[in-house]
Amino acid sequence: MLARSLGAGLLLVVLTGCGVQRLDWYFCDNPDPDHLGADGEPDPCHRRDGDLGCDVGEYVHWEHEWESPSWVWIGTEDQAPECPLGPDTISYEGHADLVAPSLCEACTCEPPTGSCALPSTLTASTTVCSMPGGSSTSFNAPAPWNGSCDSTTQTPDGAAHSLTIDPIAMTENGCAVGPPVAAKVASLRWDTYARACDVHLTSGGPERSICLPADPPPPGFALCVFQKGENVCPTDPGNDFTEQHVFYRGVQDDRQCSVCTCGAPTGGACTATISIFKGTDLTCNGPALVSIPVSSKSQTCLDIQLPGQALGSKSAGSITYLPGTCPAMGGDGSGIATPSNPTTLCCRP
Repeated sequence: MLARSLGAGLLLVVLTGCGVQRLDWYFCDNPDPDHLGADGEPDPCHRRDGDLGCDVGEYVHWEHEWESPSWVWIGTEDQAPECPLGPDTISYEGHADLVAPSLCEACTCEPPTGSCALPSTLTASTTVCSMPGGSSTSFNAPAPWNGSCDSTTQTPDGAAHSLTIDPIAMTENGCAVGPPVAAKVASLRWDTYARACDVHLTSGGPERSICLPADPPPPGFALCVFQKGENVCPTDPGNDFTEQHVFYRGVQDDRQCSVCTCGAPTGGACTATISIFKGTDLTCNGPALVSIPVSSKSQTCLDIQLPGQALGSKSAGSITYLPGTCPAMGGDGSGIATPSNPTTLCCRP
């Protein structure tokens, strides 16, 4: 039950004939100052009485300020067995080997939103696209233009050997942070787990001792004593618990992430198809002379087949906004996580 029993005394030994006094500290509840051990040395706590009274095994001893022994299993938590006397006899649970990276989950950005505005400037030239110079004639559409059939302007015969169309105007509204929460610190974990179980063994021997049967301990369990805090295992003669383990019951987590943000959109585009009709067609009902894809990337120039013929009307369709991406920023980690609420286990090797 991890119960604590405390006691202390001071043994004063006077060595007659030499005038020298020897002071020995001892720790037990009912010291016997005059008792000598089997080796003839003072043994007020009866630590060196051997295994008298423990007919089936041996006495094991523990020091002052350490809580009485428990069976302890150490390993990964998902592999921990049940206590030998059942789940109601768990007396301690703790963890060690904390893994807590100061990393943040990656920030993400939703796609940008945007809109497209068709160009209203279309210019006919008396030269082909690859030739500079020539005279120009307006074949403009109204501003703004929604793509419906327009015959506001026409070009006369001989004016249109090529047609240059301004780029589509694109407006983007940026990106929202997604998912809609700030970046979170990466999950922490414990790699090692300890489960302590009540032990019911025979006492009645020397102070702070218990009779350990000759039978082996439950598989995977060791006999350990406990003390809160981080402590060094006792090294006094007769102490049987020398293998140190420190386990924790809490975490002081000071890790944090900077807020996620999104940079300016890149890679987006607007596209559409503009159809051009001959000079006598002012209603966009006849077959188109040409249907040409245009975009927001740059102006478009096309050579008119059967150059020089008049241009009468135009229409646009398939106007599409193609979103790009926004660079995710932020989510930078800082701080550390440290174990808290330690307990030292000293186990019998």
